[in-house]
Amino acid sequence: MDISLRDLSYFLAVVTHGHLGRAASACAVTQPALSKSLKRLEDETGIPLFDRAGRAIRPTSAGLAFAEHARKVVNQYEDAVRHAEGLRAGTGGLLRLGATAATMDTVIMPVLEVLLPAQPGLRVALTLGLSDELPDRVEQGDLDLAVAPADATRGGVLRHEAVGQDVLRLVAGRRNPLFAQKTIGLPDLAGQRWILPKRTSVARQRLDALFAGADQPLPRAVLEVDFISAGALKLVAGTDLLTVAPAALLEDTGETGVAALPVGAVLPLTRDISLLSRRNAVWSPMMKAFRRVLKNRP
Repeated sequence: MDISLRDLSYFLAVVTHGHLGRAASACAVTQPALSKSLKRLEDETGIPLFDRAGRAIRPTSAGLAFAEHARKVVNQYEDAVRHAEGLRAGTGGLLRLGATAATMDTVIMPVLEVLLPAQPGLRVALTLGLSDELPDRVEQGDLDLAVAPADATRGGVLRHEAVGQDVLRLVAGRRNPLFAQKTIGLPDLAGQRWILPKRTSVARQRLDALFAGADQPLPRAVLEVDFISAGALKLVAGTDLLTVAPAALLEDTGETGVAALPVGAVLPLTRDISLLSRRNAVWSPMMKAFRRVLKNRP
């Protein structure tokens, strides 16, 4: 069987885009060339990889299974190429990093503040993403590493290395009537209105589990966001809404009109921060350097 890496890359692009025209554009080839590549691959494998219906094209069950193996082959080849580039450059190369809003300023930037001056040839492509999206980006080979709150029980090809914890606090506007109460429990919070991250986020899952474990109604979100931002905190400050936010985000909120509610009996919640990589990844010198600085930070 004589299958080229180029044909595998084109095949994966079609799986991703589900459309020959968009896949051809992403690969910078003509649609006829892409179609010939797919036919070569189906001839070589001897199995139908796609169901074609008009312009739409979807992988068959055999095509999906083949895609898993193809992605591993392409990822390993690309890892090897980047590794070789790093070795040739000595102290350079491209490092593709992923971060969440919670880890961008508190983890990634402090590490790069140390790493970039020490590695003048290093180039970094930094992607801001959601905690439930970044593991997929790493697994698919789009990112070399990601630092994110993550579910360490997730299987697959991901490797998790604990690098710290993130503390989540319950936040309200300073004029919220809850601050007048001597004690605040989960029953006091159950009927409140919330700004919350989406249900797939680690923070939302931790919060929902807390209420469910106490047999309380889950927090009612009137606004769902990708992540809690300074803009969301400003909205909380001017309304009766509640939210849950990383403690680091509250360090500079003296003038924003929000504060953490005194609910020490039930909060703060914690979530693990992990360095995510693929188990079978070929680690470049820059990946190793990033991990070393990350683990040695104060």
